[in-house]
Amino acid sequence: MALENIEPSRLEYEISCSVCCGIFKNPVLLSCSHSFCKECLQEVWRKTARRECPLCRRKSSKDFPPLNLTLKQVCELFLKSKEQIGVATKALCSLHGENLKLYCKQDDQPVCVDCIGSGQHQNHDIRRFTAVVQERKDELMTDLKPLKEKIDSLDKLRRGCDGTAAFIKKQADQTEKDIRSELKKLRTVLDEEESARIANLRKEEQEKSQMLEDSVEIITSKLASLSAMTDSIEREMNIPDMEFLQNFKDIKKRVQCKLQEPDSIPVALIDVSKHLSALKYNVWERMLGTIHHTPLTLDPLTAHPQLALSDELTSVHYSFRGKNLPDNPERFDLYVFVLGSEGFVSGLCSWEVEVGNKPNCRIGVARQSAPRKGNFTVCPKEGFYTIILRKREFRAGTWPETRVEYDRRPQRICVQLNYEKGEVVFTDPSEGAVIYTFKDTFTEKMFPLFGPSKDSAPLRICSKAVCVLHKQ
Repeated sequence: MALENIEPSRLEYEISCSVCCGIFKNPVLLSCSHSFCKECLQEVWRKTARRECPLCRRKSSKDFPPLNLTLKQVCELFLKSKEQIGVATKALCSLHGENLKLYCKQDDQPVCVDCIGSGQHQNHDIRRFTAVVQERKDELMTDLKPLKEKIDSLDKLRRGCDGTAAFIKKQADQTEKDIRSELKKLRTVLDEEESARIANLRKEEQEKSQMLEDSVEIITSKLASLSAMTDSIEREMNIPDMEFLQNFKDIKKRVQCKLQEPDSIPVALIDVSKHLSALKYNVWERMLGTIHHTPLTLDPLTAHPQLALSDELTSVHYSFRGKNLPDNPERFDLYVFVLGSEGFVSGLCSWEVEVGNKPNCRIGVARQSAPRKGNFTVCPKEGFYTIILRKREFRAGTWPETRVEYDRRPQRICVQLNYEKGEVVFTDPSEGAVIYTFKDTFTEKMFPLFGPSKDSAPLRICSKAVCVLHKQ
């Protein structure tokens, strides 16, 4: 069948490479009968490192497939005929039969040289046809620029979503691991308590069983002695009368022999109440000894990427390596801060922070609406109420900063938020002395804030003892 008898679009589809979607260039033939451009196939094999057909995945028997000469000739003939068709269909003026090499801007149409000479387009803005085509293409390219920027933005957003999805999976796996680890610790306490209590129970059982065995041996011995005496007396009662009467007094004494015997079972039963009484409560009370309670925890979703939080989310330190974390809206991206996981909208709240010998750090509270992204001033106007330890002196996080006259260097600092009074008070718990007080009006949720600065020493939220109160 001649090429001109085949529908052009169908033929072009049949002689197009399925990798680059263009007309075959140097097509090679695989053993599975599929053909591809030589360069396309080599690129696919280079990326996948597998010698297989990109379509059917059948393994190729040859590292260098042969050139498909017949297909190459068909492609060359198709391209040549396409060029000829393009020349034959070149645009001509319908009035003068000349090539349309010019373009009238006023009439917005292509024209030929004779159209200009006839005066039909006199005093019109006439341009070269190719120049107008290029001008229109440039105009479209300008219009396409914001669309391409939007494509780039959407692609970046999509890649961000993919990264966030991977991070969420990692978060879930790590959190599951932590949950299992923490509950395993509690189960270990229960297992140890179970083993100890059962061991005590079996010990008591063994002791009392041994006591019963000893008592049974004594009773058996006495029983054998009495049985032997009874048999002997019964035999003597059958002797001749004269002899019986002569031995009666001795026999009588033996019958009246008082043998001490127990009134009841000499061993008490197992004290069940000792093992079971308030069992759950006593075990729970013991488990409290393994629990370290903190009044609040840190929120990893707000942590700057170079902050490392402990597994219990109760301490934070600067990490020079940093982490590849999603840039979610809650996260600080410039200041190395992290917020507490719980905010406060009323009442009196306080917590202690162990600062130890850190040379620099910042602690306090922040409004929920306080900025998280970019550069800003860390001061009450922006929603931050903090004090700073810098070079072993205290400064209040005002703008500009205020030097605080407090000579002691406490190991712990207590932060107290009185929502209704609009106060944030920083105190030295070892002395009970006030270091600094902020006063303002609070109308939104307030969150604890921690900034460990760029050194490896951690900031740690101090734990509080957990106790059981026994009501009288």
